[in-house]
Amino acid sequence: MMTDKNTKHDDYLQPEEIVGRYYHALYSGDLESIKEMMTEESYIMTLEPFGIKLSFNDPVFKTQWDQIEESKDVLHEVEKKISEELLSRNLSPHIEVKNTEQNGLERMIVHYTKDGKNKKLYFSKEGSDWRINYFAGRHVPPGYFASIKNWMISIFPKIY
Repeated sequence: MMTDKNTKHDDYLQPEEIVGRYYHALYSGDLESIKEMMTEESYIMTLEPFGIKLSFNDPVFKTQWDQIEESKDVLHEVEKKISEELLSRNLSPHIEVKNTEQNGLERMIVHYTKDGKNKKLYFSKEGSDWRINYFAGRHVPPGYFASIKNWMISIFPKIY
């Protein structure tokens, strides 16, 4: 049976179903799938810890990392390098969803364990699709994460 190639494989998935797919895609280096599962801000936040780590070892990457918001081509190059890094880790965490919690009409929190450690992911609805949204149900001042990134970069010596 053929399916339409333009149909997303995760249409109408519930948040508790997305959690396992998220970790599988993340540690498979499948950032394209991750991007579909998340809001844009949350996606960039997910890339940050990996990008900062790679920036310490690669001055060219650091320059690219600083330009990801300015150029789609640069973002694509950064995504390729982060994808390779994630794939090289060869991780396959054990995910067990414990419960879900409504957080308003179009928000939900999924409580789960990752390799036995309690975790939670926040979700919001975009149209008919659920997306991982780190800001759903939390009050975070605008620009908070950009200021943290700038602070982190400023306290570490520049690599040239």
